[in-house]
Amino acid sequence: MRELIEYVDERTPEEAPPFEELERAARELRRRRYVVSAAVVMIVIVAGIAGVLGYPRAETEPTLGLEMPKYAVDGPAPLQYKLGTTVILLRGEIAVTSARLDPDHLSLLTVGVEPDEVAIEPCLPNTVVRILSQDGGSVRIAAYRYGIAPDQNEGHQCNNPGPAPTTLQLDLKTPLGNRTVYAGTMGERVVLKGRGCFRPAASFSARCR
Repeated sequence: MRELIEYVDERTPEEAPPFEELERAARELRRRRYVVSAAVVMIVIVAGIAGVLGYPRAETEPTLGLEMPKYAVDGPAPLQYKLGTTVILLRGEIAVTSARLDPDHLSLLTVGVEPDEVAIEPCLPNTVVRILSQDGGSVRIAAYRYGIAPDQNEGHQCNNPGPAPTTLQLDLKTPLGNRTVYAGTMGERVVLKGRGCFRPAASFSARCR
Protein backbone atom coordinates (compact mmCIF):
# COMPACT_ATOMS: atom_id res chain seq x y z
CA MET A 1 0.00 0.00 0.00
CA ARG A 2 2.87 2.36 0.76
CA GLU A 3 4.25 1.81 -2.72
CA LEU A 4 0.81 2.64 -4.17
CA ILE A 5 0.65 5.92 -2.24
CA GLU A 6 4.16 6.85 -3.42
CA TYR A 7 3.13 5.99 -6.97
CA VAL A 8 0.05 8.24 -6.70
CA ASP A 9 2.07 11.14 -5.23
CA GLU A 10 4.63 10.81 -7.98
CA ARG A 11 2.07 10.75 -10.78
CA THR A 12 -0.40 13.34 -9.45
CA PRO A 13 0.92 15.36 -6.56
CA GLU A 14 -2.01 17.86 -6.76
CA GLU A 15 -5.06 15.78 -7.71
CA ALA A 16 -6.27 12.21 -7.33
CA PRO A 17 -6.07 10.00 -10.46
CA PRO A 18 -9.05 8.07 -11.85
CA PHE A 19 -9.98 4.86 -10.01
CA GLU A 20 -9.21 2.71 -13.10
CA GLU A 21 -5.61 3.98 -13.12
CA LEU A 22 -5.24 3.21 -9.42
CA GLU A 23 -6.56 -0.31 -9.98
CA ARG A 24 -4.06 -0.87 -12.81
CA ALA A 25 -1.25 0.40 -10.60
CA ALA A 26 -2.24 -2.00 -7.82
CA ARG A 27 -2.27 -4.93 -10.27
CA GLU A 28 1.17 -3.88 -11.55
CA LEU A 29 2.62 -3.84 -8.02
CA ARG A 30 1.18 -7.28 -7.27
CA ARG A 31 2.66 -8.61 -10.53
CA ARG A 32 6.12 -7.25 -9.66
CA ARG A 33 6.02 -8.90 -6.24
CA TYR A 34 5.09 -12.22 -7.85
CA VAL A 35 7.94 -11.92 -10.37
CA VAL A 36 10.46 -11.17 -7.59
CA SER A 37 9.22 -14.11 -5.50
CA ALA A 38 9.41 -16.45 -8.49
CA ALA A 39 12.96 -15.28 -9.23
CA VAL A 40 14.05 -16.05 -5.65
CA VAL A 41 12.54 -19.53 -5.88
CA MET A 42 14.30 -20.10 -9.22
CA ILE A 43 17.67 -19.07 -7.74
CA VAL A 44 17.26 -21.56 -4.89
CA ILE A 45 16.34 -24.34 -7.35
CA VAL A 46 19.33 -23.57 -9.63
CA ALA A 47 21.68 -23.57 -6.64
CA GLY A 48 20.41 -26.98 -5.61
CA ILE A 49 20.82 -28.35 -9.13
CA ALA A 50 24.36 -26.93 -9.32
CA GLY A 51 25.25 -28.79 -6.15
CA VAL A 52 23.88 -32.06 -7.52
CA LEU A 53 25.68 -31.70 -10.84
CA GLY A 54 29.00 -30.96 -9.16
CA TYR A 55 29.38 -27.27 -9.89
CA PRO A 56 31.53 -25.34 -7.36
CA ARG A 57 29.76 -24.28 -4.19
CA ALA A 58 30.77 -21.84 -1.51
CA GLU A 59 31.02 -24.58 1.11
CA THR A 60 31.66 -28.28 0.63
CA GLU A 61 30.01 -30.82 2.88
CA PRO A 62 32.09 -33.70 4.25
CA THR A 63 31.56 -37.01 2.49
CA LEU A 64 31.21 -40.28 4.31
CA GLY A 65 32.37 -43.62 3.03
CA LEU A 66 35.48 -45.60 2.16
CA GLU A 67 38.55 -43.73 0.94
CA MET A 68 41.48 -45.03 -1.06
CA PRO A 69 44.63 -45.48 1.06
CA LYS A 70 47.30 -42.81 0.71
CA TYR A 71 50.55 -44.63 0.00
CA ALA A 72 53.71 -42.95 1.31
CA VAL A 73 56.64 -42.63 -1.09
CA ASP A 74 60.12 -41.39 -0.12
CA GLY A 75 61.61 -41.24 -3.58
CA PRO A 76 65.34 -41.48 -4.42
CA ALA A 77 67.95 -40.85 -1.75
CA PRO A 78 69.44 -37.32 -1.53
CA LEU A 79 72.96 -36.92 -2.90
CA GLN A 80 74.28 -35.41 0.34
CA TYR A 81 73.36 -34.08 3.77
CA LYS A 82 75.18 -32.34 6.59
CA LEU A 83 75.90 -33.42 10.16
CA GLY A 84 76.81 -30.15 11.82
CA THR A 85 79.61 -28.83 9.63
CA THR A 86 80.46 -32.22 8.13
CA VAL A 87 79.22 -32.99 4.63
CA ILE A 88 78.04 -36.57 4.13
CA LEU A 89 77.93 -37.80 0.54
CA LEU A 90 75.95 -40.62 -1.02
CA ARG A 91 78.33 -43.50 -1.80
CA GLY A 92 75.72 -45.48 -3.66
CA GLU A 93 72.96 -48.04 -3.50
CA ILE A 94 73.60 -51.23 -1.55
CA ALA A 95 71.89 -54.60 -1.63
CA VAL A 96 68.77 -55.37 0.40
CA THR A 97 69.28 -58.90 1.72
CA SER A 98 65.96 -59.49 3.48
CA ALA A 99 62.69 -57.99 4.68
CA ARG A 100 60.20 -59.19 7.26
CA LEU A 101 56.98 -57.81 8.64
CA ASP A 102 56.69 -56.85 12.30
CA PRO A 103 53.88 -59.06 13.68
CA ASP A 104 52.69 -56.29 15.99
CA HIS A 105 52.78 -53.49 13.40
CA LEU A 106 51.37 -54.47 10.02
CA SER A 107 53.02 -51.53 8.23
CA LEU A 108 56.52 -51.88 9.74
CA LEU A 109 59.27 -53.72 7.86
CA THR A 110 62.59 -54.85 9.28
CA VAL A 111 64.99 -54.64 6.36
CA GLY A 112 68.38 -56.36 6.17
CA VAL A 113 71.21 -54.77 4.17
CA GLU A 114 74.76 -55.77 3.27
CA PRO A 115 77.53 -54.89 5.78
CA ASP A 116 79.95 -52.02 5.17
CA GLU A 117 83.53 -53.16 4.59
CA VAL A 118 84.88 -49.80 3.41
CA ALA A 119 84.18 -47.00 5.87
CA ILE A 120 86.96 -46.42 8.42
CA GLU A 121 85.24 -43.66 10.38
CA PRO A 122 81.54 -43.83 9.60
CA CYS A 123 79.13 -41.18 10.89
CA LEU A 124 75.59 -42.20 11.73
CA PRO A 125 73.14 -42.18 10.12
CA ASN A 126 75.12 -43.56 7.19
CA THR A 127 72.64 -46.16 5.94
CA VAL A 128 69.05 -45.56 4.89
CA VAL A 129 66.22 -47.57 3.35
CA ARG A 130 63.64 -45.69 1.30
CA ILE A 131 60.28 -46.40 -0.30
CA LEU A 132 60.68 -45.87 -4.03
CA SER A 133 57.07 -46.68 -4.86
CA GLN A 134 54.05 -48.55 -3.55
CA ASP A 135 50.50 -49.21 -4.61
CA GLY A 136 47.76 -51.74 -3.96
CA GLY A 137 49.81 -54.65 -5.31
CA SER A 138 53.48 -54.06 -4.52
CA VAL A 139 56.11 -52.09 -2.64
CA ARG A 140 59.58 -51.25 -3.98
CA ILE A 141 62.36 -50.36 -1.55
CA ALA A 142 66.06 -49.59 -1.90
CA ALA A 143 68.98 -49.14 0.52
CA TYR A 144 71.74 -46.54 0.32
CA ARG A 145 74.98 -45.86 2.17
CA TYR A 146 76.69 -42.54 2.87
CA GLY A 147 80.23 -41.52 3.78
CA ILE A 148 82.23 -38.42 4.74
CA ALA A 149 83.08 -36.25 1.75
CA PRO A 150 86.76 -36.68 0.75
CA ASP A 151 87.41 -32.93 0.63
CA GLN A 152 86.56 -32.39 4.31
CA ASN A 153 89.39 -30.82 6.29
CA GLU A 154 91.09 -32.67 9.13
CA GLY A 155 89.17 -30.65 11.70
CA HIS A 156 85.78 -32.11 10.81
CA GLN A 157 83.91 -33.77 13.62
CA CYS A 158 81.70 -36.83 13.62
CA ASN A 159 79.29 -36.29 16.50
CA ASN A 160 77.78 -39.75 16.23
CA PRO A 161 80.37 -42.29 15.03
CA GLY A 162 79.47 -45.94 14.76
CA PRO A 163 79.51 -48.97 12.48
CA ALA A 164 77.08 -49.14 9.60
CA PRO A 165 73.92 -51.06 10.60
CA THR A 166 72.88 -54.24 8.82
CA THR A 167 69.19 -53.99 9.75
CA LEU A 168 66.86 -51.00 9.59
CA GLN A 169 63.16 -50.42 10.15
CA LEU A 170 60.95 -48.93 7.48
CA ASP A 171 57.37 -47.78 8.08
CA LEU A 172 55.16 -48.08 5.00
CA LYS A 173 52.45 -46.01 6.75
CA THR A 174 49.92 -48.48 5.31
CA PRO A 175 49.55 -52.19 6.22
CA LEU A 176 51.46 -54.45 3.86
CA GLY A 177 48.58 -56.91 3.51
CA ASN A 178 49.11 -59.32 0.64
CA ARG A 179 51.42 -57.00 -1.32
CA THR A 180 54.83 -58.08 -2.61
CA VAL A 181 58.04 -56.25 -1.61
CA TYR A 182 60.63 -55.76 -4.34
CA ALA A 183 64.22 -54.68 -3.64
CA GLY A 184 66.43 -52.33 -5.63
CA THR A 185 65.81 -49.52 -8.06
CA MET A 186 65.43 -51.97 -10.94
CA GLY A 187 64.55 -55.61 -11.48
CA GLU A 188 61.97 -57.94 -9.98
CA ARG A 189 63.86 -59.39 -7.00
CA VAL A 190 61.31 -60.30 -4.34
CA VAL A 191 62.40 -60.00 -0.71
CA LEU A 192 59.00 -60.45 0.93
CA LYS A 193 55.80 -62.03 -0.27
CA GLY A 194 52.77 -60.44 1.32
CA ARG A 195 50.51 -62.53 3.49
CA GLY A 196 46.76 -62.79 3.19
CA CYS A 197 45.10 -60.56 5.77
CA PHE A 198 41.51 -60.67 6.94
CA ARG A 199 39.36 -58.60 9.26
CA PRO A 200 37.29 -60.61 11.77
CA ALA A 201 33.64 -59.69 12.18
CA ALA A 202 32.97 -56.82 14.62
CA SER A 203 36.70 -56.03 14.76
CA PHE A 204 38.69 -53.00 13.67
CA SER A 205 42.06 -54.79 13.57
CA ALA A 206 43.30 -56.94 10.71
CA ARG A 207 45.08 -60.26 11.19
CA CYS A 208 47.57 -61.83 8.81
CA ARG A 209 48.31 -65.51 8.31
